[in-house]
Amino acid sequence: MKKLQFRILAIFIAIFTIFSISIGLFSINLLQEYTSNSQQEALIKQANTIARMLNVNAENTTDLGSLTSELSVLEKQSEERLTVIDLSGVVVYDSVMDSEALENHSNREEFQAVLTGDEIGTSVRTSESTNETLYYVAVPLVGEQDDLLGILRLSLPVADINQISDQIKNSLLLFSLLALILTTFVTLIITKRIAKPINDIMEVAESLSAKRYDARYTGNAYGEVADLGETINDLATSLEEQTQEIVQNDKRLSELINHLVIGVMLIDEHRTIKMVNPAMSIILGEDISKLIGNSYVEATKSYGLSHMIETAYQKNEKQNDEIYFYYPKDRIVDANIIPIEGKELGEHNLIVLLYDITEIRRLEKVRTDFVTNASHELKTPITALKGFSETLLDGAMEDKEVLKQFLEIMLAESSRLDFLVNDILELSKLEQKQVPMKVEEINLTEAVKSTFQLVKQKADEKEMKLNIIEEDNLFITGDSSRLKQILANLINNAVVYTQEGGKVEVSIKKEADFAVIKVSDNGMGIPEDEQDRIFERFYRVDKARSRNSGGTGLGLSIVKYLVENLNGFITVESKLGLGTTFIVRLPTQPKQLI
Repeated sequence: MKKLQFRILAIFIAIFTIFSISIGLFSINLLQEYTSNSQQEALIKQANTIARMLNVNAENTTDLGSLTSELSVLEKQSEERLTVIDLSGVVVYDSVMDSEALENHSNREEFQAVLTGDEIGTSVRTSESTNETLYYVAVPLVGEQDDLLGILRLSLPVADINQISDQIKNSLLLFSLLALILTTFVTLIITKRIAKPINDIMEVAESLSAKRYDARYTGNAYGEVADLGETINDLATSLEEQTQEIVQNDKRLSELINHLVIGVMLIDEHRTIKMVNPAMSIILGEDISKLIGNSYVEATKSYGLSHMIETAYQKNEKQNDEIYFYYPKDRIVDANIIPIEGKELGEHNLIVLLYDITEIRRLEKVRTDFVTNASHELKTPITALKGFSETLLDGAMEDKEVLKQFLEIMLAESSRLDFLVNDILELSKLEQKQVPMKVEEINLTEAVKSTFQLVKQKADEKEMKLNIIEEDNLFITGDSSRLKQILANLINNAVVYTQEGGKVEVSIKKEADFAVIKVSDNGMGIPEDEQDRIFERFYRVDKARSRNSGGTGLGLSIVKYLVENLNGFITVESKLGLGTTFIVRLPTQPKQLI
């Protein structure tokens, strides 16, 4: 504010000073000339007045000396120097100097002017007697017959005449100075009222340029300055709203990108990583956010992906392919490289999109295996039924023993086919969570003991021990029939896949809000590389023994989905040749059963 205020004030003072000096000089010269002329005219009038007085007295005389007494009286009434000169130039009377000591004045300019017939003679010169610069006025003294008797001269120092001019000049200067001080004070107040709102508006504008969009002009102004303040406030409001919208959009975009399951990486034209989302770090197996500002090569570590990126840079075209990653673990990734325009004209950036399709490919393989296994499982009983039916129709039915044998085989195969179809339907319903659950209180110990009764005969045939370890007398809320189905499948598998003389042990305990059921055996065990697949449909560790056991290969898949429908989860721990333990964790009070 001070800069603007003092600038306005300085400009005003400069203009006022120049204007005052110009007017002052003109006024002083005009006043000096006017004062000088006025003084001169006054001196001339006074000379004429004194001359008339002396002329009256001179009508009865021809001797100028007789006027001495009148001149002495007039001398006391006048401040001017009085001098009477006869026609020969001899000074008859002088109010300042002794007339006899004065030289002849016949050569004086004012004397010669009157002597030659002028009514008034004037001159300015330095007096030889007083050594002062004087202004002289001479008028004629006439006698009775209007004849010229002598000359009356009045003189006044020029300094006395200029004194009045100097006083006027000083007064004018003093007035100009006071006017300048007053106008400066008034201008200071006015410029402050003008400059302060402008300065406040400038501060708001500077705040806006510094991205502080909450700044507003709140001062008092008038006219166009007030309109400017309102315009600035409207601009600030608009910028604040636009900035908030941009920030919200950036936040939404950032949240969207950060929560995408697709890995996103932005690379500039210098092959430098500018942005990356968490999914990209998961896919590439390291925290790529630490590599922002570095070359993308440090992050990808894949020849195939690097080749696609370089091809996209060179051709400026979209690239798409499936890339196999072998580090830090095997992954199949659908890679898309998309060129986009950069901030600067002609600048090309790339967006790298990676979608982990490893699970999709695995599920596709599982689906293919399921179709293959299901077809194989269905084909066996169907082939048997077809073969035995054809044999019977060809005449074997006439032999009662053969007929009975074949019908028993056909019944067994049809039953197996019925079990298989029912298991497939059951599994389909469980996958789609369409199986209704009854909510009831279940005693886990009683449920295990009840299941033991179902497999007791088979365990006795193999001389196996069935043990239950109850660390806590637990009750859970759930569907009793589904829980028994889970236990029956796991305990039956333990009996089937454990050698004679082995043992099956079920332990029950509580961990936090979960009931933990462990079904353990000391049987054949499961190879470590196959443990992740045992819950797949139709997957068998020992294909020959599994089929001979009469199972459909869907039991563990059904168990997995039953556990999930009870809001629990199942895991397996096994060592080849040492046995297997299935661990089921079920909530004691599930929020909602599906």
